[in-house]
Amino acid sequence: MKHFLLINPWIYDTAAYDFWLKPLGLLYVGGILKKEGFQVSLLDLMNRYDNYFVKNDKIKDRYYGTGKFHYEKVENPPVLKDIPRRFKRYGLPKEELKKRLENYSDIDGIIVTSVMTYWYYGVYETIKEIRKIFPEKPIFLGGIYVNIMPAHAKKIFEELNVHIINGTGTFAINKMLKYYNLQIDNFNWFEEIDPAYELYNSQLPHVVITSSIGCPFRCTYCVTPRMWKYQTRSVKKIISGLETILSEKPVKDVVFFDDAFLLHPQKEELLNELSRFNVRYHLPNGIHAKLVTPKIARLFAKANFKIIKLGYETSDEELQKKTGGKVSNEDLKNAANYLLNEGLTDVSAYIMANLPEQKVDDVKKAIDFCLENNIIPSVNEFTPIPNTPQYMELVEKGWIDINTDPLLLNNSILPYWWKYGMSVEEIEGIKKYLQKKKEEYNLLGRH
Repeated sequence: MKHFLLINPWIYDTAAYDFWLKPLGLLYVGGILKKEGFQVSLLDLMNRYDNYFVKNDKIKDRYYGTGKFHYEKVENPPVLKDIPRRFKRYGLPKEELKKRLENYSDIDGIIVTSVMTYWYYGVYETIKEIRKIFPEKPIFLGGIYVNIMPAHAKKIFEELNVHIINGTGTFAINKMLKYYNLQIDNFNWFEEIDPAYELYNSQLPHVVITSSIGCPFRCTYCVTPRMWKYQTRSVKKIISGLETILSEKPVKDVVFFDDAFLLHPQKEELLNELSRFNVRYHLPNGIHAKLVTPKIARLFAKANFKIIKLGYETSDEELQKKTGGKVSNEDLKNAANYLLNEGLTDVSAYIMANLPEQKVDDVKKAIDFCLENNIIPSVNEFTPIPNTPQYMELVEKGWIDINTDPLLLNNSILPYWWKYGMSVEEIEGIKKYLQKKKEEYNLLGRH
């Protein structure tokens, strides 16, 4: 049977931090291929617990298994040569990658994943190194970037002879297997398959799982509902999958990466079942504040949830409606009160900065509103995501060229050139304001 090597590529960026990053989609691909009898190996270049880092004492943990990635400074890509921010390569050192690849001379194909559109450069540099070792091996590239920008991916990776595979689940895998004149039956992979964490031969202090894919909401800035049809997984399968992981690895933290965790129809049953395990749970993706009730808060506390992030985005009511209308200031306040009343103190809210037409004062008001209600404010800078309604509106207005290089859309780069948003100085002012306010409320280091 064919042997496939799965690779999670480097990140090239001005900054990157490990908030429980795991290549979940790639691990599902591994799980599906293993079920169908294929041999599968994994090389996760972003695994901070890789044996290389353990051996060299380079693991830098902070709270709940998050931490800093190892990095090396690199030259900026040509399109960013005039931007005064230095690029870095995050992840496993280049020489170590070469050594690892040389151990896989028997593989029949290499599957590489991609995430953020503005991280495509790291994918490119990774595949460039792979091609030095395996000039003729078939390489398949899938993932979020490929699904959002397939034409861009085909153009960029053509010179490296890469097969671009858009789509998800068994559909995408069959597109890849067509190269070998093979095919698998279509089945409900999300219900039946667990992400293949057994492929890691290193420490695994935390795992990322999900009780649903997709999202029924259609926020204008988000691509999720356009990539996956909303689907939930049964509580029975979620729990059995978690039992398997916990029996194989000494996991301390379990992180749910759902985009709509509280929409699960069996959420109360799920939370009750989760309380059986001696681990900490986290919800970093921004749950819907409107759906937090006193009972849900009690169940979160009972199950030992720690980091809970609420989706907020903005305090401006007009902007709230314009971006999707899923939360109001009152919703946020009520949700925080319910959670805090149950002793859940690591409650924060995502606030967007640099949204189109957003004012600096709006961000400051949102920060103040959070702090006044004992919520930790977490400011995220806006990234325009190609092919979302908001992005296409910006294109129609002439505020962004449809052919803009995704590297320029990175939220840390955008303020240096985009004249329709906040300036670098305004963004820095917001960061200083947030720092000052956190000092006042004794919240430094809290996210």
